Amino acid sequence: MRFIHIADLHLGFRPYERENDFTPFLSLQFAVQYAVEKGIKLFIIAGDIFDRRDPPAFIQRGFAHIVKELVQNGVKVFIITGNHEGAPNPRRDIHLDLYDELEIEGVVIAKKIGYYRLDSLNIITVPYPFKRNLLARDEYREKSEKEIGHIMNEKIFGGIDYFLEKIDRKFPTVLVAHLPLSEGEVGEEKYTYFATDVPVSTEQLDRKEFSYIAMGHFHKMQIISTKKFGHPVVYPGSLDRINFGEEADKKGFFDVEIPENMGKTSFIFVENPFARKFYTIRIKNDGDINTVQWGRAKESIVRIILSGDLQNEKLFKKLADRVKKEAKIFAGMEDRRAVQNNIVRSNMSLSISPEEAVGKYIERQDNVFVKKHGEEIFKRAISFLKEE
Repeated sequence: MRFIHIADLHLGFRPYERENDFTPFLSLQFAVQYAVEKGIKLFIIAGDIFDRRDPPAFIQRGFAHIVKELVQNGVKVFIITGNHEGAPNPRRDIHLDLYDELEIEGVVIAKKIGYYRLDSLNIITVPYPFKRNLLARDEYREKSEKEIGHIMNEKIFGGIDYFLEKIDRKFPTVLVAHLPLSEGEVGEEKYTYFATDVPVSTEQLDRKEFSYIAMGHFHKMQIISTKKFGHPVVYPGSLDRINFGEEADKKGFFDVEIPENMGKTSFIFVENPFARKFYTIRIKNDGDINTVQWGRAKESIVRIILSGDLQNEKLFKKLADRVKKEAKIFAGMEDRRAVQNNIVRSNMSLSISPEEAVGKYIERQDNVFVKKHGEEIFKRAISFLKEE
């Protein structure tokens, strides 16, 4: 069985996408064409198709076009929900529910832990688990953060073991999950809320039945092997670059093949040539001004970081003006000289303390549990922040 393993598309990532612009789909279209040309009949998306739960209409329409193209070419589309398009409230509808409602043959949307048989492949699914789903239940509202994490892990692995009892053992089995891995490398993605993720370990995932573990959530491509059975636990990473921290990262997806006799799984990383290009122009002295790669700047999202004293400020201004004009997108300039020389103490006074930040966060939460236990949450958060 051969399939595409892709994840974290984040269609509609707003800083660099514009309405009625087809650019957001160039990367995904490349993956679709690859699958069609190679005769691959299964396209697995391991979560975070969209960057937010309610994507703009042009993003929804563009993705629907992609799904249509895959199905018309005989490629099944298998999707699990991630933390960006999944719903913290399990009763809330999400955009992907439309595909279930339309009952499009060859399209599967998995929003819960479950088991699916697609041709000669067993698939166990673990979409992103939201703590809020447990906290909303009366029996869990008084539980601590650690207890909730333990309960969630029990439910995840209890569900996996339950469905492993139901698989057709004549065929190989793949786990598709949108989860953080404790041994994994997070990458440059940033999380808005602290303590939201409950990481799992390769030891917990290490089941004899799995031929391949297809992960989503971490944006850095990485391959980790389980210790006991040597199964590959694979993050393809995000399909596209989302910030300057990923400037040098390779982006793409995996082409995976599992032999019918359930022999060793093989997989190759296919690099995405259409990934957004980021370019940081670093200026430490006058000589650096002449080292700018203008060809690269024209096809990149560009920022300038100035960190050294210059003899010719006019020459630097001329450089900055040209970058603003010629860069594909100019993301701004950062002057680090003032910070390095401690000149901007007045600006630093605008920052707030950790205590104030946590307090403001709690005040803004419209959540019964948070309001009831706000004082205790504040105390625990501050104690965590003070730990070295």
